[in-house]
Amino acid sequence: MNKLSKVVLGGVGLAGVGTAAGVLRLLGGTLVEGLRSGPVAPDEPDAALATPAAAPRRAHVHTADGAELNVLTYPADDPDDSSDIVVFVHGWTCSTVYWNPQVNHLLGKRTLVTYDQRGHGESRMGRARPTPAVLAQDLESVLAATVPVGRKAVLVGHSLGGITVQAWADQHADEVNERVSAVVLQSTAVTNVIGRHKLFDENRPAYTKPFERMTGVLFVSAPAPLPPAPQTPQIVRQITMAPTTRGAHVAFVEDMVKSCSPIARGLLGHGMVGFDVSTGTTALTVPTTVIVGTEDRLLPPVHSHEIAALLDQAGALRRLVILDDIGHMLSVEASEAFNEVLDEAIGLHIDPAPAAEKAPAKKAAAKKTAAKKAPAKKTPAKKTAAKKTAAKKTAAKKTAAKKAPAKAPATAAPPTPPAAPESDGGVAPTTGS
Repeated sequence: MNKLSKVVLGGVGLAGVGTAAGVLRLLGGTLVEGLRSGPVAPDEPDAALATPAAAPRRAHVHTADGAELNVLTYPADDPDDSSDIVVFVHGWTCSTVYWNPQVNHLLGKRTLVTYDQRGHGESRMGRARPTPAVLAQDLESVLAATVPVGRKAVLVGHSLGGITVQAWADQHADEVNERVSAVVLQSTAVTNVIGRHKLFDENRPAYTKPFERMTGVLFVSAPAPLPPAPQTPQIVRQITMAPTTRGAHVAFVEDMVKSCSPIARGLLGHGMVGFDVSTGTTALTVPTTVIVGTEDRLLPPVHSHEIAALLDQAGALRRLVILDDIGHMLSVEASEAFNEVLDEAIGLHIDPAPAAEKAPAKKAAAKKTAAKKAPAKKTPAKKTAAKKTAAKKTAAKKTAAKKAPAKAPATAAPPTPPAAPESDGGVAPTTGS
């Protein structure tokens, strides 16, 4: 081997060592932050997360590429019910159980449909690479099997599920108004999920900058199982939830994420690299609510502002709701607040909300966090929180009634005007929203 070859090989070796050091520093910083956040406190079970009392009708929907989708339908109590069917689409590493709080809340009031995305829960993967376009085709197969001709659906998508809904609208732009009455997009994005996350330590050294995109891709696409370590709940909370999330909610999400096949997690995670569903966002021409938590590190609020701005330009934004101190698993962490927004979308709330009212996000029995909202462009905002009883009586009916705490004034959260969509092809800042 000549001298030049030795120099080249030595340079390659050093580059490899430098890359590994950068990647390990970024991933290690995330893990250390999680460990420093402290143990997850013991907690009582949350009844909202329980398996729904009524058994669903189960069906298996087959796709052209061989995927088999596990579909659950919970009929309305009224056999003559003809209201819109609520179809829930879960996110990456989740399953139908993610929607337990919403199914328990709406059980019997509406016909509800949940399904496992391919490779998740009890659904089989299929042969096609699971890109947003393929997942949109899966959603179309589910809609065709569960929503009769002449009925409409309310589409509710979380994270990758919200991306799926937008991709479906892109493929069926001329049918959206005919087949869908409303949409709720929770903790989701239009593009550039790798370049905008907030998983990395804010005080990371400058030398890690060139390795941020590579590490992000590795994080979402590596088929590595979650380690069965005592610290795993802290890591799960650090990545997916707010620091103050209830222990019962952390345990629920940890069990759900662990049940996802590492191979499916890697394949669907890699399928999210480089997508852009902005044309689908603007194809959502029905009233659409966008909701996100301020502590979402996977898909920070900047994504929801971008979606809201596109919808606002199309005249379809019902409103943008931002819940303080809530992370990525929003409808688990703040199920009551999300259910109130969901009620509004499906028409269970009929009274318009006062201009200064906002939705509380209840994360624990004693804590409420405030929600920000932006007025919709054409659709008036409605109530997002049912009024509580004004007074409480004692057993002897002698004590004076106590008035429930008044809601804090709303803070406007206008949608940020959209810039040109960013591509995952470059490295974007991962801090700030």
